[in-house]
Amino acid sequence: MMKKTLFPTLLLGSALLVGCAPPAPEAKMETPLRVFETLASDAMQGRATGTAGGERAREYLKQEMKALGVFDETRAQVFAFSPPSRDDGPTIELEGTNLIGVIDAEDADKTPILIVTAHYDHLGIRDGGVIYNGADDNASGSAALFAIAESFAERPPKHDVALVWLDAEERGLSGARAFVAGDPLVQGRPVFNLNLDMVSQNERELYFSGAHHYPILKTLMEKAAKGTGLTLSFGHDRPEDGPDDWTHQSDHAAFHAVGIPFGYLGVEDHPNYHGASDTFDTIPQEFYKSSVQTIVNAAHILDTYLDTVAKPAALETSEQSSQTDSE
Repeated sequence: MMKKTLFPTLLLGSALLVGCAPPAPEAKMETPLRVFETLASDAMQGRATGTAGGERAREYLKQEMKALGVFDETRAQVFAFSPPSRDDGPTIELEGTNLIGVIDAEDADKTPILIVTAHYDHLGIRDGGVIYNGADDNASGSAALFAIAESFAERPPKHDVALVWLDAEERGLSGARAFVAGDPLVQGRPVFNLNLDMVSQNERELYFSGAHHYPILKTLMEKAAKGTGLTLSFGHDRPEDGPDDWTHQSDHAAFHAVGIPFGYLGVEDHPNYHGASDTFDTIPQEFYKSSVQTIVNAAHILDTYLDTVAKPAALETSEQSSQTDSE
């Protein structure tokens, strides 16, 4: 009987409490827009993992992370992986690099941690020299992480927050899998993952996926979208959705696989998706600003209620071929 009534009680409690949560700071857009445009520029050559363009994007992100002066710790996680073959060719091994910035609250690293992720890699150069810039996918989410960082500089979090720029999402979610398996932030403490992937290419609608698995999140995210000027829809997270179930289609899948609760913010597929036309000049700027404000609101609300929504990994994560270097 208690198992049947426990969740509704928690849901009602969150509905009452979230109304008392202080509003998040207004998102500062100068840095995110600059980072967005730069990552999506031809100079980054589509940011494919293991290429000069991917390395250039990574070094640029390191520079911008340092310039913020927000993080108590920054580091790189280097990992080796064999991506799924696209053409039944020989197995190859690549090296990827995740970038991690930690905002350390005064909690002795014992309380839950909020881990916000976005992949910075894309498809690179294809079709005899055509650059696939990957503006929406996923320069948009990578840039939005900077707005979150600046907002927590203005209003420090109650819990530890890690912002993680993941590599090799386009190669089998390999960066996320390496991070979940090998990074100490995921070991031995409750975690919640908010993943950002394609958050800019729409006129009015952003989706939140994950509330089917964790219904308490719907109440919290409705609050996050209030007053932002966009429509936040819920869905793409049920098995009956078939190919439209996004549960396993971006980096949050690696967290979900070990029982860590997640939320995923993104737009639906569009004509520019995985095309050479996914460029910065096609992005609706006002929608992106509203999307980033929703994301900032969501991060602060999740920090407020992290003790309720975070859980430790259900299984011990195994060591993979990875190493961590201090920056």
